[in-house]
Amino acid sequence: MCLLVFLGLASDVFASSWTCQKAEFKREVVIFYPEAPARLPCKVFYAKPTENVLPRALWEAKYSQNYCEYKAEEFIGKLSDLGWRCLSSEL
Repeated sequence: MCLLVFLGLASDVFASSWTCQKAEFKREVVIFYPEAPARLPCKVFYAKPTENVLPRALWEAKYSQNYCEYKAEEFIGKLSDLGWRCLSSEL
């Protein structure tokens, strides 16, 4: 299942996204901004699409500027330290 379809992203919302790969496995991390271009509120979603695990929200913020970006980048760093190869893309 595509992470973007699950989140129900419309053309006027914005997300930052990373796809991580290790062997045949994938991980997806998405920062979702439902009121884009505003950066708040935001949610950080994590999915394991090659394992049929639905996305789940790991963190969210309503008032703390850059919280979602910080948590997502920290999480991507942890995945990289564990041997995952992560690439970012703007959606």
